[in-house]
Amino acid sequence: MVIGRPWRQNPEFGAGGGSSPFLRILSGVFWHSGTPRSPFRHSDAWSQGLLAHYDVQKYFVYNTLSHDYKVPGILHSRIPWRGMSWCLQTMTGNKRTNPRDVTRLSGKPLAETLEPASVLETNTEPWVTSQDLTEYGLSFKPEVILDMTLFLLANPNMSSSHLYRADILFDSLGVLKTPQQKEQSFAQAGNSNLETTVAADENVEPITAREFSGFTLVRTVVRRLVPRNPNLDRVMDQTCHFYEANTPPQRTDKSADSDAQPINRSLVIYTPHITSKEDMPFYHPLLRSLAFLYDYNPNTPETASGPGTMSIHFLQFPDEPIQNRLERTLQALLTIQIRLARGTRLTGKPEGGSQNPVKDNVIPQHLVQNTYTRLKAKYASELCQNWVESTEPSKHVFEDLSITAFLIELWRSMYGAVPADEQNTTTTTTTTTDQDPPKRPFPGFVDVACGNGVLVYVLLMEGYTGWGFDARRRKTWSIFPESVRSRLHEEIYIPEPFATATPSLLDQLTIKSHTGTFPKDTFIISNHADELTVWTPLMALLLSPESPSPFIAIPCCSHSLSGAKFRYPPPKAPKVKSDKKDPVSLAEGTEAENPASGDLKSLRKEKQDAQQTEAGFLKSMYGSLTAKTMSVAEEIGYEVERTLLRIPSTRNMAVIGGRKRTTQEWKDESHGVDADIKGDGNGEAVLERVMEVVRRECSREGGVDEAAKIWVERAKGLNKGSGSGKQGGH
Repeated sequence: MVIGRPWRQNPEFGAGGGSSPFLRILSGVFWHSGTPRSPFRHSDAWSQGLLAHYDVQKYFVYNTLSHDYKVPGILHSRIPWRGMSWCLQTMTGNKRTNPRDVTRLSGKPLAETLEPASVLETNTEPWVTSQDLTEYGLSFKPEVILDMTLFLLANPNMSSSHLYRADILFDSLGVLKTPQQKEQSFAQAGNSNLETTVAADENVEPITAREFSGFTLVRTVVRRLVPRNPNLDRVMDQTCHFYEANTPPQRTDKSADSDAQPINRSLVIYTPHITSKEDMPFYHPLLRSLAFLYDYNPNTPETASGPGTMSIHFLQFPDEPIQNRLERTLQALLTIQIRLARGTRLTGKPEGGSQNPVKDNVIPQHLVQNTYTRLKAKYASELCQNWVESTEPSKHVFEDLSITAFLIELWRSMYGAVPADEQNTTTTTTTTTDQDPPKRPFPGFVDVACGNGVLVYVLLMEGYTGWGFDARRRKTWSIFPESVRSRLHEEIYIPEPFATATPSLLDQLTIKSHTGTFPKDTFIISNHADELTVWTPLMALLLSPESPSPFIAIPCCSHSLSGAKFRYPPPKAPKVKSDKKDPVSLAEGTEAENPASGDLKSLRKEKQDAQQTEAGFLKSMYGSLTAKTMSVAEEIGYEVERTLLRIPSTRNMAVIGGRKRTTQEWKDESHGVDADIKGDGNGEAVLERVMEVVRRECSREGGVDEAAKIWVERAKGLNKGSGSGKQGGH
C-alpha cells in the first residue's frame, strides 16, 4: 500500500476500487465487489474480507490475513472492532454517552500533560499520571470498585475485544479458582477423566510486589490473558497487586476535624511478565506497569458532586514516546471502569460482578472456549468458503461450532467420550487390566430439525456417532462428504401420541416420517427446532420410559404442541406475603418502585433494567418458551438445568434434561457398580404422565385429534421447497 494515499488510488485495491475484493462501507452498508451486503453491526465481528472506512481523511482498512486495522500514514496499527464500531456510531450520530466530565479535559496531547505520580513516588521508578487520566466526583463506594475490579480480572474481554478471558493462576487469598481447581471439581462430578495435575507452564510465580509509602499489600493475583486468536497473539501472564491505605483528611478541608473519617485509598497495579517491550502482545498497552487508584473521601459535603476520584498511573519503557494509540487506550480504560462501576450490583460473589448465575454453571468457561478455538481453526474457513446457502455463512457456522464445543465438553463429563484426536492419544497412553470393566461406548446422538447440518457434520468428523433429520433437505448437505450426507435424513417427525390417535393421517404424507424410535439412550439435540422445542423432553422420555434419554433444547421461536405458532404466558410467580401499604413484586419479592419520572427515557431505562432480571427474562416470549420447556420436562420427571451458552445468538439459553442422572449411571457402570437410577421404572405410569401433558396442552386446539391434524397439515407445508440454512427450524 502507498502510505497516505486514499484507498481508491492504491494499486493493491484496483484503479477505481469498484472491483476490488474487499469490503467497504457506503452509507452504513457492506459492499463486496459492488454487491450490497447486510448492514454493519458490532456483532458482525467475524465478517470476512477487507474493510475500509472513510472518516475525516482517515482510511481504516481491515486485513483478514493479519487480522488488523491499518490507518495509512496516521496510526499504522491495529484498531479493535470496538474502535471501528465507535467510528460508525460517530458518523451516524449514535454515540454512547461519555460517563466522564469532558469539561475537565485539557484537549492537549497526553504527552504534554504528564506529571510525576506523587502517590507512587519512588527513587528508582518514574511513575507518571495526568489530570486527563483522572475523574473526580464519582459516587462509587470502595466495595463497588473492588467488586468491579475482581470481575475484570477474569473478564478482560470487557475492555479488549482481542481477549477471550483471563485464567487465574494464583490468588494469595485462595478465593479465585484456577483452571485446575475448576477441572478437579468438574472431573469429580462427572466421567471426564481429566488430568488434574498442574502443568509446568501454569505454575507461575508472582512478580515481587513494590513498596509504596502509606500503602499495605493486601492481595496478589496472577492471571493469564487468553487471546481470541492464538495464531495472531500469544498468551501473557500478569501479576496484579492490591494495596490499601487509610490517610487522614487534608487539613485544608473544613471537615478535617476530630470527627472526620480517613480517606480510603484502593490501588491495583498490573505488571506483565515480559523481559522487553518487544515481547508485549498487541492487546496490552506498551507499558511496564499500569495502576488504577481510587480515593474515597467520606467527609465530602453532600453538596459536592461525589466523594470518589479515580486515576490512572503508569510506568513507561525507557525512551518510549507516548503514541496516539496508547493515549486512546488509557482514556478508554478509564471510561470502561467508570461505566462498569455504574452497572455493578453487589452480589457478594468472591469473583465479583453480577454475571448471570446460569452462565458457565454446567461446564467451565475455559474448557468450552479452548475447544471452540480448536474447532474454529479446523472447520470455519472451509465451511465459510464452501457455503452454498443464500444466508450469511459466518453466523450459522460460528454458532454451530460454539454449540459443538459445548456438546463435546458436556459429553466428556457425562460419558467420558472424547474427540477422535484425543481418542488416539488416550489409546497409546492408557492401559487396562482384565479387572477393569469394559468402557461403555458413546450412545450416539440425534439432531432433530438439523437444518444446514453443520452441527451433525462437525460432530461426526470429531468422532461421535449420530445423525440428524429435517423436514427439508438443505443445499449445504451437498458440500459434506458422503459419510456425512448418509447421516442426514429428510424426514418428518410425527409424535407418537399423534400417530396413535390418528394413524390414517400419516397416509397423507409424501415424505418419509418416523415417531422418534431412536436407539436406547440416544442423546437428543434440539437446536432452534421451533415446533419440536416443547416436544423435546416428551420425545426423549417416550424413547425409553423406564430409562429416559438425556437431551438439550435451545429454544428459538414459540410453538404449541400442535406446531402452530403460540406465545406461552409467563410462568406464575410464587405468592409472597406483602404489606398493602408497601406493594411487593411477586416475581422478585422486592419493593416495586415507580420510575423517577414519566418521560419515555425513564420508562425505557426501567424496562431495560427489568430485562436483566429473572422476572424480566420470563416476561419475554423467549423466556416464557424456555420456562415452558423446563416445566414440561420437570412435570414428566426430568431433573432440568438451564445454562446460558456462549454463542453468537440472542437465542442462547439451553435447557438440559437428565444430565446428572445419566452421568451418575455411567460413572457407576464404569466402576462396576450396578446403577439403580434408571428412572421411574414403571413405564405405564410414565406414559400416562406424558399423555396428561399432551392432552392438557392440546386442549386449546380442541384435543389431541385436532392438534394431530394441524401437525400433519403443517408438516406438508414444511417439506415444500428447499430450506436455507437453519432458518425456519423444523
